[in-house]
Amino acid sequence: MSNSNADESPGKLSNNPPPPPSLSSLPDDIVLRCLARVPRSYHLNISWVSKNLRSLVRSPELNVLRSTLHKSSLHVCLEEVEEDDDNDHDHDHSSFHWFTLNETSTSEYGLVPNPTPFPPHPNYGSSTVAVGSNIFFIGGFTETEPSSDLWILDTRSGNMTQGPSMSMPRRELRAAVGVIDGKIYVIGGRPISFSDDEIFNDEIQVEVFDPKSETWELAGLENVRTYSRCSASVEGKVYMVEYKKTSVYNPREGEGGERMVHMVSQRLSEDGSKCKLKETAHRVCVVEDVLFAFFSRTGLMWFDTKLNVWRKLVGRDGKELPFILYAEAMAEYDGRLVVFYTYINEVHYSVTLSIQCLVVSLDRAGGKICGTIDWSGLVATVPFSFRFLHCLAVSE
Repeated sequence: MSNSNADESPGKLSNNPPPPPSLSSLPDDIVLRCLARVPRSYHLNISWVSKNLRSLVRSPELNVLRSTLHKSSLHVCLEEVEEDDDNDHDHDHSSFHWFTLNETSTSEYGLVPNPTPFPPHPNYGSSTVAVGSNIFFIGGFTETEPSSDLWILDTRSGNMTQGPSMSMPRRELRAAVGVIDGKIYVIGGRPISFSDDEIFNDEIQVEVFDPKSETWELAGLENVRTYSRCSASVEGKVYMVEYKKTSVYNPREGEGGERMVHMVSQRLSEDGSKCKLKETAHRVCVVEDVLFAFFSRTGLMWFDTKLNVWRKLVGRDGKELPFILYAEAMAEYDGRLVVFYTYINEVHYSVTLSIQCLVVSLDRAGGKICGTIDWSGLVATVPFSFRFLHCLAVSE
């Protein structure tokens, strides 16, 4: 006797659900359009799914499609400091030079003078952040005192306009800034006093600027250091990376929870254990919502937000990336990590600076992030009196 469950009449529909739709079942041109919107760091994981996806991820057509989507430009500001007879830096006599990082060919990069002249910024050394195509200069130091000013640079037109002032002055390069939901959060940066207790444990008003309405609002007092230069926003939070400490400000934390959390900085060792990180972070940046920092001895590291530890950035083979003595600036460029560093050149009593650059592509492999150097080399040679001041990626 036949099994009635096994036999199906020709006109009877099967009770088995149809297989779920697969990305690989779509035409290649549609798959490429989908992949073009996926961050580069996920391409390695995608390439493990199937041979077809691996070939599409590595195809030149994908790069062409990515180039037609949202673009960003990397703007670098170098300050030329003129020294007086006493060898003291006088910022009133400084000049500022803006450059953009360009691909000079299919495999070479260079820092070229910005095609749109930018006016000099009124306040020296402000904290800066980019929202869309605008760069915001927050606080800083005028000729006589710390500033509460806000200046807005439109990188498309080159126009500089003054926005509404903050409620309190923020000293040069000491205010932590981050962008969350399109709004700019400013934390810390109060002028330094001579009391150590006030310097390292100070309640400072957090202010929030809405670029759309061009208004400031207060977000409450937080206990922060007055010196929090290394900061960036990741996953809807502002991270402040300091010596031996990583602080996190979460504006969405409601009643019963602390908005500001201070953690002892830890790093994940090769054996999986955690140890204290007793180094200074010189630079930080965010690439595709991952926080990266350059530490004085360890070099390039990334922050694992699930484990709350710093992890060393290594290659796919587990080997360390080339050693850099000091990172002058870091930023995101086309979904990749860009690191600038300098060498001193002395030829026939003439001293110049060679600006070198690393372009690092990032891959997520499980819970790890690996780096691959796509390019490294000289991008500019400038006078020895030049120094890095700002480095920001803006939307075109």
